[in-house]
Amino acid sequence: MTPTPRSPAQPQPSKPTLKLAGMMPPLSEELRALLQALLERHDAMIRHTAQHHEAIRQADIRRCEQIVREEQATLAAIADLELKRQSLVARAMREITPAPKNLSRLTDIALHCPDAERTELLELSARLRKTIERLQQEQNLLRVVSRVLMAHMEGLMRQVARSLSHAGTYGQRGVVAGNQIVTSLDVRL
Repeated sequence: MTPTPRSPAQPQPSKPTLKLAGMMPPLSEELRALLQALLERHDAMIRHTAQHHEAIRQADIRRCEQIVREEQATLAAIADLELKRQSLVARAMREITPAPKNLSRLTDIALHCPDAERTELLELSARLRKTIERLQQEQNLLRVVSRVLMAHMEGLMRQVARSLSHAGTYGQRGVVAGNQIVTSLDVRL
């Protein structure tokens, strides 16, 4: 059986597409993509924070520097996503009718999505909230660990400075005491 050639007047079959030319994706699709991207980036920040904590524990300065650069890149990506969130909120304010009083949170937008997608979007939003809370806890722990390390290093530096101080100008706390340093140099020839 040979295929019959199509005449130019017959339309060619086309593949179905989700987006039509010039049309924006549905609000719920854009919200889902944004929530997933935010979850990925915040999960990455949790990994960076754990790695940073471990690098501090091992006193690995180079690894700390590398992790800080990775954190900065991830934070820049989160900042870009925040701009997309603001754009999505503005779009939701235009498209959702009647206009609700508040649409500043992604959960508020999810509440106005179709029933079939609402549950999934609310679950993604709740996961994001829990992930951000966990990230805040991990970063608070990292902040405490960093401060403890800094205090330890300052104590070590004070002990070294006190032991190397020939003039005895450092007091009990390891800081310069109120005494004036008097030094002389004998230059007899």
